[in-house]
Amino acid sequence: MASSRKLPSHADLQPYNHAVAGHDGTLSDPNGELFIKPCVQQEISFYETANRDHPDFAALMPVYIGTLSLNDATDVNSLNEQLPAIADHLSQGLKEEAVLRAKEAAAEAAAEAAEEAAHPRTDISRKPNNQRKIPTNQSVVLQNSTHGFKKPNILDAKLGRRLWADDAPEEKRKRFDEITRVTTNGSHGFRIAGMRVYKGSDNPADLDADDYRVYNKDFGRFEVSKDTVVDEIRRFIFNTRAGIDEDLGRAVARAFLRELKNVEDVLSNSETRMYSASLLFTYEGDGEALRAAIEENNAIVDDVKQAEEVQVDEVDATPPTESPAAGETIEGDLKVVELMGDVADGELEDEDDLHNLPRIFSLKLIDFAHAEWVPGQGPDENSLFGVRSLIKIFEELAQRQPTTSTTRTITLRPFWEWRFEVPRSSTTSSLLAPTPNPTATGTTPSSIGGTTVRLTSGHAERDGTDLAPNHVYTFPRATKSKILTYTGATLEVAGECTDEVARCDAPEQSPQLMVLNLHFALQELRAAAGNKTGGNSHGGGGRVVVPGPRVMVCGEKDTGKTSVARTLAALATRVGAQPLVASVDPREGMLALPGTVSAAVFGTVMDVEDPAGGFGVSGTPSSGPSAVPVKLPMVYYFGREKPEEDVPLWKDLVGKLGSSVRAKFAGDEVVRQAGLVLDTPAATIAKADVDVLVHAATEFAVNIVVVLGSPGLHAELQRRLDNERTAHGEAITIIPFDKSDGVAPRDRDFMKFTREAAIKEYFFGDAKRTLSPFTQSVGFDDVAVFKAPDDADFYDNPPALEPVDISGELSHWTLAVMNASVNDPPETIRQAPVMGFVAVADVDEDRRRLKILSPVSGRLGNRPMIWGRWPEPYINLLG
Repeated sequence: MASSRKLPSHADLQPYNHAVAGHDGTLSDPNGELFIKPCVQQEISFYETANRDHPDFAALMPVYIGTLSLNDATDVNSLNEQLPAIADHLSQGLKEEAVLRAKEAAAEAAAEAAEEAAHPRTDISRKPNNQRKIPTNQSVVLQNSTHGFKKPNILDAKLGRRLWADDAPEEKRKRFDEITRVTTNGSHGFRIAGMRVYKGSDNPADLDADDYRVYNKDFGRFEVSKDTVVDEIRRFIFNTRAGIDEDLGRAVARAFLRELKNVEDVLSNSETRMYSASLLFTYEGDGEALRAAIEENNAIVDDVKQAEEVQVDEVDATPPTESPAAGETIEGDLKVVELMGDVADGELEDEDDLHNLPRIFSLKLIDFAHAEWVPGQGPDENSLFGVRSLIKIFEELAQRQPTTSTTRTITLRPFWEWRFEVPRSSTTSSLLAPTPNPTATGTTPSSIGGTTVRLTSGHAERDGTDLAPNHVYTFPRATKSKILTYTGATLEVAGECTDEVARCDAPEQSPQLMVLNLHFALQELRAAAGNKTGGNSHGGGGRVVVPGPRVMVCGEKDTGKTSVARTLAALATRVGAQPLVASVDPREGMLALPGTVSAAVFGTVMDVEDPAGGFGVSGTPSSGPSAVPVKLPMVYYFGREKPEEDVPLWKDLVGKLGSSVRAKFAGDEVVRQAGLVLDTPAATIAKADVDVLVHAATEFAVNIVVVLGSPGLHAELQRRLDNERTAHGEAITIIPFDKSDGVAPRDRDFMKFTREAAIKEYFFGDAKRTLSPFTQSVGFDDVAVFKAPDDADFYDNPPALEPVDISGELSHWTLAVMNASVNDPPETIRQAPVMGFVAVADVDEDRRRLKILSPVSGRLGNRPMIWGRWPEPYINLLG
């Protein structure tokens, strides 16, 4: 049945790029109206019989236009003869490309025949079709089901428990039966054979040039299980990244549900046998375009209702109490308009507008290479089982989603990663407000605003720290991380999160392999460290024992450098080493609040549930219990976000921290042999940034530099450090690392959220431990608060601290309590270690009193406090 619509002329032909499954060799014109697909005669016969004898069934299929026979004798004239109804509307480019494809296919077939004759096969086993091309010279010409969408989201659901036809060889039967056994073909009667989702990931590396996340055939075979298939289809329908919110998603789900019930009705009244046929779900994946398409369709509802042969079927965005009559307007609801049947010429003034309406959704039955009509044998229950399973799933999706998320199972193969992000916003409780332990009280993960993970089998880790089997870990909101396995693992996940599985076909493809190899190399250096001696160490005159490896990790913003540093520290701890870990990046803050530089010995396991992966304040001493042994950091207060905001002060503090590290090496043999892992501020190839890194490398006597994801920065550091030697006389090795494609970007809003979360946890604890901060009221004259002048130019004249005249401006700021005396010189106070932090809850200027929040009780005494310029005041700390 040829389409009665006129097709526009097109300039060129191009490969069809919206396919999510199937074979190669499909073609489409540039506007995407035609779809030319290689096929066997059985599929052509099925199309022709359906269009001739079974109109209800044909309505489920893509519009059938005709067939093309393509062989070495094909030319443009033969194409015109085969498709006379539309020949004038096919571009010359399309015809020439089809002829070229025919010549190439014929040549390949001839070469294969010659090879077969020269080397005949002696077995009858299957010959793999590695090129995924159908061995045929025939093509079916269809109207493209995805044409007319701006950003079509596409899902291919392969139907049936039995996937092989009666004429399939035994080897193919066994192979397909195994696919059924291990996939949802067995449990649900269908599997996801492919999927394309517009803006389907927050990670740009996951998206193609058109901003699609593409899931190939292996996704449904290896990553989707009977426990996760509903969530994967939900992910396909509901996509807030692309503007598909709950209301739009439910409207689309109800539209598909209605069509699925129609498919069930037609198949139940048809006598067919289809093996490996598919249902192709397509809908507008751009939320803005989807909403505009619905509104544009709705604009013609009144006109359509006046035409007797046009039926309007409405799908509302909120379920009404009763189903509306066809064509009835539901005030305030979204409606999907479907035109049923043809409209006679002249019945509507805007008939062309009806044909040009933007597409909203489409559901088509496709792939009939192994389909036939079987009169007298009844309906195809094999395919119907899958259709009915899909109906149940879409009935669930069409309902308003519950506030609690379902539990799902994540299966990981060796070197695969499960990457996840727990959203910042939630309708449930505050992130760090004290809440019960969900494993003890039965509280749902969503009620604490997080995600729970349990390792049910295998071995897995988070940034080098092992997950204990069958222990429930709760990750709070704003956690962006990954769980990796080297040997394979199964995770049970519950709660709201955005996640994905990153697969590796081979270990060498894993971004973690370089980190693992570096760890093994560092272990060899640690083993040899006890036998080495070196030269001078920062002013010391004698020979000193050379410490173990000192590794500096650097890179540009959002390259994963802190994760690498954390992983190296955790891996060392797992094998019994006790490395010193230092961070000179004030933007992050390690075992302290942001705005600091710090160092600590890591001799015990890190806190897996910590949003900072073990580098957060949960790993430090507090007045409450701790989930893991605490670390005792040496902390210096910088009070700014970036080193360039006060380079002299940053260098002074880094020098102080470097001296503390050398003192620890001198006094602790175990720590000395383990060496150092140093995290640094994000840097570019700018001279000021490179100067910062070189200074850090010098102060900590770094002998290994890891540069993540920046060839330019690697080259610049190579130039600056190539001829340098450490204080121990060692050469400096500079290693380039590729940036992992799993690194999650962190915008300013996210960083502000994590800073405020760290401050709140410092004073109030988290879901695992409730802290009760001490509130005290002190007079203005009873405290000493210092601050660097705001208008000082540190390049010309490094500013000294000055006492602050306390005013209301101090409200909501966090102050650093220094391990010094108020009588010490300002420079001594400025470079003193930090004892802790207090928060100014309120300033009463009339009574000249401060309300101060501190983590423990006790008077401040004569300890000076420094008021920095960053982090910014946390106004809602008590709210």
